[in-house]
Amino acid sequence: MVRRGGADPARGDLLLLAGCVALALIALALPRPWVQGLTAGLRTTALRPLVLLQTRAAQDFTARFRLTTIQRQRDSLALAVQEHAAVRQENANLRSLIGLRQRLSRPYVGAEVLHRPTATDARMLLVGAGTSGGVEAFAAVVTADGLLGVVWSAGAGASSVMTWAHPEFRASAVTGDGAVSGMVQPSAVVEGRQPLLQLRGVALRDSLPLGTIVYTSGLGGVFPRGVPIGSVSAVGREEMGYERIYQLRPFVNPGLVSHVLLLTAPRDSLFLALPGGGEGP
Repeated sequence: MVRRGGADPARGDLLLLAGCVALALIALALPRPWVQGLTAGLRTTALRPLVLLQTRAAQDFTARFRLTTIQRQRDSLALAVQEHAAVRQENANLRSLIGLRQRLSRPYVGAEVLHRPTATDARMLLVGAGTSGGVEAFAAVVTADGLLGVVWSAGAGASSVMTWAHPEFRASAVTGDGAVSGMVQPSAVVEGRQPLLQLRGVALRDSLPLGTIVYTSGLGGVFPRGVPIGSVSAVGREEMGYERIYQLRPFVNPGLVSHVLLLTAPRDSLFLALPGGGEGP
């Protein structure tokens, strides 16, 4: 069908499609730092109104539909703080007696999840906090349940988060007693519709019972020591036979997260004690 002015809408749509495909191919060929800069520039200019609207929508969703859950968590937290006040005071007294420095604090920035993917495919998230709030690239991202991922790129008011489900995600891990360490990465095995993690690099002489909790070890300077990652759910195999591989059931499902904490510098040192009581390998 041709309009009166002589313009063919089908031809215009075809040209627009070809232009979009060409831009997509060019974006795939660009170096990663250029792509990150271009993405951050688009979010702060052309897409800024859309990001602001998404931020407001996420805040309204939390205020309207999660008020009961937030109130319940607040009450539980207040009770836990009251019960552990005496324990914290005893810990401070013991540290002062033996001359041990205090644990370093973990400053953080709270943010709402703006882009909510499906529960089974949540490799990247968009959160409503950026460099204006002190967030930087490679900042650890956690929730109340454990480790979620790391900041991939940070803009002025929003940041992209690479979750543990991303194929390039890696984190150094250790058990609570500090006896067994390894490297955590996504697993190709799926439990039902829930993706799993792998703990690789465990020596053959070491064995972990099912249910063992694995934490971040602090090595590498990205993730602080002692953040829960998941628990051992099964024993895997390695064809070469020089290491043990364990399947981990993660504590955090990226597709169900609505609020995250982005840890800002300074980060904890790798000499802090783990929640399980170990002092490290």
